[in-house]
Amino acid sequence: EVSKLLVTGIDPVKEIHPCFAEFTYTPRSLPDDTTPMLQCILSMFEDMGFINTYKIDLQTLAFCLMVKKGYRDPPYHNWMHAFSVSHFCYLLYKNLGLSNYLQ
Repeated sequence: EVSKLLVTGIDPVKEIHPCFAEFTYTPRSLPDDTTPMLQCILSMFEDMGFINTYKIDLQTLAFCLMVKKGYRDPPYHNWMHAFSVSHFCYLLYKNLGLSNYLQ
C-alpha cells in the first residue's frame, strides 16, 4: 500500500483543490477513500517544505497509512477528525506565517 501511495508522486496542493490552503476549504469534501487523504497529507508536508528541510524519507512519511489503519470508527475521534486537525494545523502554518517561528 505504501508503494501504491508513493508511485503517483506528490501533487501540489492547488491540484487537490484551488482553495485547499484557505480556511474556506472543507476537508470533509474529500472522498471517504483512504488514498486521497493520505496523498493530501504528503502534499501538505511538501507544501510546507518539511520533506526537504527535514530530509524526510517518503517511505517513512507514509507511516500515516499505519496511523490511519490504527483508527477505529467512533462518531468523533476517527480518521476524518485526525485529518481535519492536521489540515487545520497546515492552514495555521500557511496563513499565519508560522514558518517564521519554526527555524
